[in-house]
Amino acid sequence: MKSKKERLKERSLKQIEQKKEIEKEEQELKEKVREKDTLSLSSVRLLKKEPIYCLLLKLIAVGVYIYSCFYYGGVTIIGIFTGQVHEVPKKYAVYMLIGVVLLLAALLLMFFKKYIVSFVLNAAGTILYMKTSVFLVETVRRMLNDNYISDPDIQNLDKIYVRRHYPEIAFLVLGLVLLLISIIRRYLRYRKLRNERDNAPVKSIIDD
Repeated sequence: MKSKKERLKERSLKQIEQKKEIEKEEQELKEKVREKDTLSLSSVRLLKKEPIYCLLLKLIAVGVYIYSCFYYGGVTIIGIFTGQVHEVPKKYAVYMLIGVVLLLAALLLMFFKKYIVSFVLNAAGTILYMKTSVFLVETVRRMLNDNYISDPDIQNLDKIYVRRHYPEIAFLVLGLVLLLISIIRRYLRYRKLRNERDNAPVKSIIDD
């Protein structure tokens, strides 16, 4: 017959083993919860309200678009199509027109917070728009070098075109900045949610 001391020792060992088994089961349960509740960076939704500086950047982008793309881009496109802009093939008017349309779509998507798609369209539109702008400036410079021009306004025509069309590059930069801000904000929110989830208490199976 076992003594009281031996029985207490056996009971204590049995309780320790049961505790270890419970801790192991709880750990397995916690791992299953983590696997089931997968949190990825792409699944994180940002808050609808953006910082005020994002709106400010968008308004600047609107100003750049109206100045370079809509107004001077429109004037240049019409001038090329009507033959008023000499020695520039009409295909460059088509390039610039497509670029202006793509940049308008990119601008609208900025306000819908679709920054990735917006930047893709922004980049494509910038390439087409600047393709015509650079060709136009280089053509004017070549004409000025090959011919004697006494009119001071015409002598600075290449610089005028640069001032009119090259600010569009700022539109691309603004789109890139908004995209980076969106990625950073998404990552910070992802890290916050992940910390909250990892530190959230898991209900013990002992309570069941």
